[in-house]
Amino acid sequence: MGELRLGKHKLSTPAICGSVMAEKVDEMKAGVAKAIEQGADLVELRVDGLHDQAGWEELLPVKAPVILTNRLESEGGGFKGDENKRIEVLLQGVARGVSCIDIELSTPEPLRERVVSQAKKSGVAVIMSCHDFSITPSIEVMIGTAKRLAGAGCDIAKIVTFAEGTEDALRMLDFLAQVQDEVAVPIIAFAMGDAGKITRIAAPILGSPIVYAAAGKATAPGQLDVATMKRLLHELIPKEKR
Repeated sequence: MGELRLGKHKLSTPAICGSVMAEKVDEMKAGVAKAIEQGADLVELRVDGLHDQAGWEELLPVKAPVILTNRLESEGGGFKGDENKRIEVLLQGVARGVSCIDIELSTPEPLRERVVSQAKKSGVAVIMSCHDFSITPSIEVMIGTAKRLAGAGCDIAKIVTFAEGTEDALRMLDFLAQVQDEVAVPIIAFAMGDAGKITRIAAPILGSPIVYAAAGKATAPGQLDVATMKRLLHELIPKEKR
């Protein structure tokens, strides 16, 4: 359906990202291997799940493009420590040449700008994200968030909400259909929870360039596994549009 550049890599979209999270580096290595074996186009290293982040670099290199994420606890992640230490891991990833880093819009601005600046100097793509584990806001609110993300210098904006029911899921998909004309960067968007599962499947059809799927334990409510997502997309998106 299109192409997406992540660092030095060009990916055909929608691309399936195997999201890998575990308490130990060895467990994450096994998750990465599983994601690639199941056909993931890229891998997200959720290092915020590690019990001890010392030695996380042993996960590199990976035989696929890598998104490095060190998610804040307040946005559904596992990192509970000092913000400077959290950001330092992302900067280490930039220095080691990961394809992309994911940083939250809620990160204190000086730290956020430092990461974005260093990533751009190093040719590393930036996903800037915003997560809401309680609701799916109005379309107007989400479009406003998308504009703030784009204005903060990201290459890709990511908005994730929680769907309590069908109405929330449909609102998320309606937002995704409308936001393409509002911002200049690609938008990853979907809703978590059981009611939001349909958005994970439909979002790539509406232009969301990356689909997150589990390579082992799900990293968010309602997340499907890599093999299932790959099969669904193969069936739903005609060959000539892939």
